Amino acid sequence: MTRSLAVMMRSSVGAPARQYAVAAVCVVLLSGALYAFVPPVPYQSVSLLLLFAVALLSLTLDVGPVVAAATLSALIWNFFFIPPHFTLVIGQTTDIILFLTYFVIASITGVLTTRVREREHRAGELYRLTRELVEAASLDAVAAAAVRNIDRTFGVRTAVYLSSIDGEVFTMPHPSSTLVTNGRDDTVAAWVYWNERKAGRAVDILPSVRPTFYPVSGPRYPLGVVGIDTGPRERLDAATEPLLQNFIGQIASALEREQLNELTRRTAVFAESEKLYRTLFSSISHELRTPVAAIVTAAESLTGGNVTDIGGEIRIAAERLHRLVENLLDITRLESGRLAPALDWCDAGDLLRSAVLKARTVLGDRAVTTDVPPDMPLVKLDFVLMEQAFINLLVNASLYTPADAVVTLAARVESGHGVFTVSDNGPGFPESALKHLFTKFYRVPGSRAGGTGLGLSIVKGFVEAHKGTVAASNAPAGGALFTITIPTETHPTEE
Repeated sequence: MTRSLAVMMRSSVGAPARQYAVAAVCVVLLSGALYAFVPPVPYQSVSLLLLFAVALLSLTLDVGPVVAAATLSALIWNFFFIPPHFTLVIGQTTDIILFLTYFVIASITGVLTTRVREREHRAGELYRLTRELVEAASLDAVAAAAVRNIDRTFGVRTAVYLSSIDGEVFTMPHPSSTLVTNGRDDTVAAWVYWNERKAGRAVDILPSVRPTFYPVSGPRYPLGVVGIDTGPRERLDAATEPLLQNFIGQIASALEREQLNELTRRTAVFAESEKLYRTLFSSISHELRTPVAAIVTAAESLTGGNVTDIGGEIRIAAERLHRLVENLLDITRLESGRLAPALDWCDAGDLLRSAVLKARTVLGDRAVTTDVPPDMPLVKLDFVLMEQAFINLLVNASLYTPADAVVTLAARVESGHGVFTVSDNGPGFPESALKHLFTKFYRVPGSRAGGTGLGLSIVKGFVEAHKGTVAASNAPAGGALFTITIPTETHPTEE
């Protein structure tokens, strides 16, 4: 209690002289009025009236003036009303006890009443801030409400620095700020943001700047900084500082809410944009597939399989366009997340030979061999997806090997996994490119024209849809080596 009284007394040292004057005038006037009625009014009753006056003064004055009024009223009561009159000497022991009791009760009553009034005032200010923050519908509105309430409640000038959604602090105060800062102030504010510690005037950390900066911390990352300039005062008093910290806590909650709302709005817009993109992309791809397929069929009818004339050139170009459309459709299916393999028993040899047959045109004169053990059991795969994966690997081989290269496809079963390899005797890949080969739209630097960089990313997607893995490396004897490993069931072998 004594410590609290001392803190409140220190906070009231700067109370306006007008409050002390009002306290003194009220006590003197009331004492004079009571002195005129001393004969019929016992001096014990005068103390109660003076005590009542001190309690009333505590409803409007600060602690310092109230304690001054209690002291002055006690002295006047002793000097003019307690026998012997016109002296500070108290004759009877009971009057001494009565005098001391009056002084203590008057002081405590005034202090407690003032404290209750101040707490009510602070609760009202905090409620007003909370209400305005709840009504704020944007980060700008939150910043404006914060500046307005801090200025009004604490009698300061305020600067608010906000962070962006990605966690970076703005280098300039918000436009609603009333505190004009300079480059040095902004640097200190940035330091406070990243270190989440108070700094500035009246603080041991970076005290050379005039404002005092407070971090606004959130549960995930800092949300901003609040800077205040107390003017001629060195700092906020000890009784007011906790209220400012409560303000900053409420502001932090509002900023976190609005940042999450903004992130939700951006996510919704992005999701709608992505959905529109996929729908449009899929529609266009399907619309292209029909005429391209018709062109391929017509070109085959014109050439009869001969690719040396103009019709053959049309056929090759149409097949290339057809592969592009198929790749676009495949990547759309993969990105939609709705690709589910239709597993069925497959013969690995048939799978590889079918892929080679469909890629024959693009392979040109390259020799292609398949290596499948004669006793290899049937494996459970999606034939269509894996056939397209091997076609893409063969197309990739045609892009990165010379015309006389040899491409080898092999299959085997190891420990419940189907292991497929596609290798060639070409130049292989640069070591720096190996980790990027399955990235969408990636093409090896210096490679010849042709391809879109989607083929290998589709291979990776189809293999992962089977819960398998695909890896690229350079074979020890030279050339590229792609290894696909898929967990699969094997069909029981028949005698």
